[in-house]
Amino acid sequence: MPKKIKLIVSRIIIFALCISVIITAPILMAVSGTGNKDGDKSSMAVLTIWQIDSFEGGKGSRASYLQTVGNQCFKDSRTYVNVVSLTSYAARQNIKDGIVPDLISYGAGTYGIESVTRGKTPYCTWAHGGYCFLTLDENADFSDIDDKNTIINCGVDNLSGAAALICGLQNAEVGKPTGAYVSLISGEYKYLLGTQRDIYRLITREVNFKIKPITEFNDLYQNISVTTSNSKQAECANKFIEYLLKHDEDIVKLGLMGKGKYYTDQMSQMESINYQYKLTSPVSENAHTELLSAIEKSDINLLKKLLK
Repeated sequence: MPKKIKLIVSRIIIFALCISVIITAPILMAVSGTGNKDGDKSSMAVLTIWQIDSFEGGKGSRASYLQTVGNQCFKDSRTYVNVVSLTSYAARQNIKDGIVPDLISYGAGTYGIESVTRGKTPYCTWAHGGYCFLTLDENADFSDIDDKNTIINCGVDNLSGAAALICGLQNAEVGKPTGAYVSLISGEYKYLLGTQRDIYRLITREVNFKIKPITEFNDLYQNISVTTSNSKQAECANKFIEYLLKHDEDIVKLGLMGKGKYYTDQMSQMESINYQYKLTSPVSENAHTELLSAIEKSDINLLKKLLK
């Protein structure tokens, strides 16, 4: 074969090999899981958190808040946080079916989860709300509160009835959250036994109002527990909790309270309160039933005994 032709053939072969490398390299990288986004994701650790809203917050989504905290906590690592919002009923059903996350964020008094939180790391309270009396009467001094001029926000899964009973308002009218608030602003009732959520409802409405925090009882605590039995997952879970508690000044984004004093508006009255009786932990179904029974029977002595 003439030299000139051999040179042309050699160049064609070298060019073909280069094209082959360019085409096949990304394919090989994708198969091996390196240099590719999907490959990175497949090797990530996934931390699953259940968020149970067992009481009304102040504003915003607690699930979204936890997701943001998770993204910040693990931004320089290969751990991805997946926050799932679900009801306490759904959580109980999942646990019965053997489906358990790495962490559960839940309200105090939640029952049916103690089987997966007991024996693990102790629960931590990462945020809390509080009960209060609200009125639109700027001259009110709250001394005339009674069961005739007060309506109670029944809440979601929280024990608003316990707050009413301890305050001597067990016979007061009870309304659904939004309905109770409407009854206050319409003038049907002078006072509303509500929570921080009602404070934000009134702030949004831009009306003048007065607040009297209820110091006798509180169960509006948002807790978090490690529920995984996997040691590596537990290590990530505890890192998340540590970060969550360390940055509790951001709790104002949820209209809830943390360990410090972060508010300068009406919510400042709800901070740093020492409660006479409180429920902070998850409970058994039997304990939950006893609490509801004491409230229904207006047995204040039994209620106080159960809360000790």
